[in-house]
Amino acid sequence: MTEYAALLHAYGLAVDTPGHLAALAGDDPSARAKAIEHLWSAIIHQGTPWTATPPAALDVAALLADPRVTDPGLRAELLNFLAAVAEAGSITDRDLSVPDFDVDAALAQVLRDGDEEGIWEDERLQSALYVRAVLGCRHIVPALLATATAALSDPSPQVQAAAAHTIGACGGIAPLAWRS
Repeated sequence: MTEYAALLHAYGLAVDTPGHLAALAGDDPSARAKAIEHLWSAIIHQGTPWTATPPAALDVAALLADPRVTDPGLRAELLNFLAAVAEAGSITDRDLSVPDFDVDAALAQVLRDGDEEGIWEDERLQSALYVRAVLGCRHIVPALLATATAALSDPSPQVQAAAAHTIGACGGIAPLAWRS
């Protein structure tokens, strides 16, 4: 189980993320809509990944296998989110070298001080967390690719199209068997 309280999204600590993820498989359309908004605004904010992005994406990938998640529109939206996460892992516009300091200790110190805003004020920490998020997105691409490949057999053309888009974002090629 992911400890989201120790991870960040665009608006701070990701303590609200587990509730949103649970709502995606729930029966409340309003909560589901807020959860989708959370994915796009907090977890992958304007294409920028955060430390909560990779584990949230893995949780979303698992939801696509959940028998409660049957709505084709929702399934396609979740696949499109996974495509955005894969694309975030391909970012090359900044130096992605691992920083030469203890990121975990620096983050823990800021949080111990009760100064969550300190994260945004420390450029070195902010940069290190960004690198961690991008590399985390890269690391999970095989799982995203496997999820999208499985979704190609979905009976919905909308879901199939979103799956193909996600496969493209992962830079992978789907197995030829799906074409038969």
